[in-house]
Amino acid sequence: MAKILDKYYDKPILYDYSLSILIILSLYILNERKLIKLPSGEFNFDFASDIGAIGLTISGFILTLITILISFKSSQILSNEELKNDSNPFKIFLASNLYKRAIEILQKGVISLIIISFLIYFSKLILPKEESPYMFFLNITGLIIILTTFLRCYYVLGLILKMQK
Repeated sequence: MAKILDKYYDKPILYDYSLSILIILSLYILNERKLIKLPSGEFNFDFASDIGAIGLTISGFILTLITILISFKSSQILSNEELKNDSNPFKIFLASNLYKRAIEILQKGVISLIIISFLIYFSKLILPKEESPYMFFLNITGLIIILTTFLRCYYVLGLILKMQK
């Protein structure tokens, strides 16, 4: 399991969007074979606003987390305490390469959420109501990106919190 997570965290955006494409292709095939029916046009456009708002809200949460971590790092630097064998694991984390990696994961998550949210909003503005299947597939992509990004950031936050005990 650890190897799978390591691969995932090396290129999380690639895996998130690949998963989205696989799910979208599956839904498209199911729709073409008349095994599922896509929702109506108005619903897709209304739902797009909700998904965009959720994406931007979660990106704000992650930005807050990044700010807090940077503040902790700054206060650690200002205190000039040396790390010792009995140092708090969180202090060791702040001084390690894992800190930089955690911040990168969180930053990329924010960028991904902002891009998908604005793409959904922009598509809602320019797509005519007759193109509602495209909006549906974009909404599903947004949901998947939001969910995977949130879970990834929540997992990283959980690991950081575990170090503070």
